[in-house]
Amino acid sequence: MGLPFVCLAFAIGIIRLKGKAKKYQKMGDSYLAVDRYRVVYKLCKKLLFIKHIKVENKDFDKIPKKPVLFIVNHKSQIDPIVLVKILFEQEGLPYFSMVSKIENANSKIVKAAMELINTIYIDRDNLRQQLEAYEEQIRVVTEGRSIIVFPEGTRIYDHKIADMKPAAFKIAKKLYIPIVPIVIYGSSGLMDNNKEHKNKDKCVYVEVLDVINHHTFVNTSEEFISQQIQTNIDNRYQKMHKLSLERKPIFMES
Repeated sequence: MGLPFVCLAFAIGIIRLKGKAKKYQKMGDSYLAVDRYRVVYKLCKKLLFIKHIKVENKDFDKIPKKPVLFIVNHKSQIDPIVLVKILFEQEGLPYFSMVSKIENANSKIVKAAMELINTIYIDRDNLRQQLEAYEEQIRVVTEGRSIIVFPEGTRIYDHKIADMKPAAFKIAKKLYIPIVPIVIYGSSGLMDNNKEHKNKDKCVYVEVLDVINHHTFVNTSEEFISQQIQTNIDNRYQKMHKLSLERKPIFMES
């Protein structure tokens, strides 16, 4: 399908998206998850095509086919879009809910898409709301869905990994679910005004690191877990960055 047709289909999809969100508000869980997630997936896929953004992923077959906590670094507004595309295309994985700061719901279009995939909002200035959001995470996992968290708390525009908030790991300890660290590289500047670190190749690389099973961290502090995973993600990200600077393949054949 050519670009003009995709752009038209995307515009029509945006109009339908709002209608689907209203439908979900009325129907609740009787509106099947597969239909809701497919609507958002198709829009994400079209947007990446329109923006000429390629996506390569590695080791997603490592992910257990049960609820997990995805821990992901954050460089761009395109990151959630890339994740929706990749995860929806994986066979056998449960659906997922993202944890997002409440400011992202200011856009009606973004809010409609996020509601269709059961996004959990966090108001960083409201402790009571944060407790309610944590209870919502518990409900989501017990219903069989995974949780996606960007524990840096905001987009980091340079090639560093910021401190990851220990509270993000609390749900994994409480419900004994595996932690799946994911590294995203190359997304900087692709949907932001971050020209200095923009990836001119327009290829986003997404890699799953070793899964951390609950028995390995159940007796450790959330601070220790966050530091360990931050280090692992940073090490892999810096290797990707070095390969990019050297113009070498980032996902080299093993």
